[in-house]
Amino acid sequence: MKRKEGFPGQLSYIIPKSTLQKLTQNPMFEDLFITDIGYYPHALYHYRERPSGSSQSILIYNVSGYGTVKVAGKTHTLPPDHFFIIPKNTPHYYYADKNNPWTIYWIHLGGKKSQFISKSFSQPVPIERTNTSRINERLELFGEIFKSLEMGYGIEILEYVNLCLPRLLATFTHINQYRSINERINNDPVDLAINYMLENLKDKITLKKLAAVVHLSDSYFSRLFVSRTGFPPIDYFNQLKIQKSCRLLDNRELSIADVAREVGIEDQFYFSRLFKKVMNHSPREYRKGRVLTS
Repeated sequence: MKRKEGFPGQLSYIIPKSTLQKLTQNPMFEDLFITDIGYYPHALYHYRERPSGSSQSILIYNVSGYGTVKVAGKTHTLPPDHFFIIPKNTPHYYYADKNNPWTIYWIHLGGKKSQFISKSFSQPVPIERTNTSRINERLELFGEIFKSLEMGYGIEILEYVNLCLPRLLATFTHINQYRSINERINNDPVDLAINYMLENLKDKITLKKLAAVVHLSDSYFSRLFVSRTGFPPIDYFNQLKIQKSCRLLDNRELSIADVAREVGIEDQFYFSRLFKKVMNHSPREYRKGRVLTS
């Protein structure tokens, strides 16, 4: 079984060619622009093959699971936290692992500059999760583009989205510079711990693990964290999970069980209890309320 799309919770936006022609009449955007962009979570049986290549360069960013990319006769495994840029007009195919399928963000890039970007990254490039990696901020930038495109393909919307594009690409092409912004938190154990939580929201984290990350004893770290934030570390971590869940619940295509899994909670009933403890509403009530107020 092979699927090009149609995955639960997926997002995809294809800019009409007639609209793109209007956009690229502006010299600001003629050299680099988005033609298509999307997000495929847990994309079981995902498969695409283009024997003649694509007229755009294609960025694939894998955040979990595994996939395979074959470009110009060379086969590459794409593990979690790696990206790959397929050059335009290059024969290729790619597919998700059948046992542990990837979750990917992807962009089709048009314009002359896309060719130069792809040349240096047509192989799997790691994005290691560190205390300064800012992965969560990169995903938020994808989310901002998606939210903008939900409003339609008006010229002003597309201008804004394509002004965001160079910054988003820079988080891939200039990783060291992107991460250097967070170097100031390296000596602050509370900031370090919170950043670690954000980078590992899908994991199960213990107090002992957090204390080890910041090289403090469990008891001292816990007292310090509470004094700074007002919450025990694990309670704070759960609040971050629920905070992300609230954003995910705005996506009507995701079931509550899907949302729970996206924040690393397999037990939907435990997730609902935790959500209600933090938000004073069940996930279903929260989603219903958002519909009524939107």
